[in-house]
Order: sequence, then structure tokens, then C-alpha cells
Amino acid sequence: MSDQQTEYNAAEVEQVKSRKEKIKTRDLQKKSALRGLMSNADGRMWMWDLLTLCGVYHSSFSNEALVMAFNEGRRDTGNRLIAEINRLDGGSELFRLMAVENQREG
Repeated sequence: MSDQQTEYNAAEVEQVKSRKEKIKTRDLQKKSALRGLMSNADGRMWMWDLLTLCGVYHSSFSNEALVMAFNEGRRDTGNRLIAEINRLDGGSELFRLMAVENQREG
């Protein structure tokens, strides 16, 4: 095995520390990417359309159990995105701004 494919050993303090640092760095990168997306009107429009596609603004109910399970899975993904947006500093304000910008008449 190469050095990058070394098996992870949770008993090794250095490996645990290194993995925690990598996870923290990756989480910060993902948060930064989401903030970048939500920081401009085009990004907020894209996210609104994705959340709409996920069905977060509609019931997932169906008389067909498998259809409802599919709809609920899609809706859960959208709800997770909303939670990630709200975890950003100022995320609730960005979400509100996105909703205002994307209000549709009729």
C-alpha cells in the first residue's frame, strides 16, 4: 500500500488527530463554498430552484408508498441544504434574502 492508502488505525493518536484536522478543514471548505454560492443573486436563484426541485415547499404525500418514499427522500435532501444554509453566520438572513428575491406571483 502507498502512504496515502495506509489503513486508518483509530488507536494511533497521530492518525486520529490528522483525520480530525482533515475533517475540520473539509467542513470549513464546504461552508466557504456554500457561503460563496449564497453571497450572490445568481447563486441564491440556483439554490432556490434546487430547493424547489427537492420539494421542500410542498407535501411529499402520495397514495403510492414508493412514490412518497422517493418524494420524502428528495425533500430530506432539500431540508438538509436549508439547515446548512442556516448554520452559516448570517445564513438565516441569506435564506430570507433568497426567498424575497425568488418570490413568484400567481
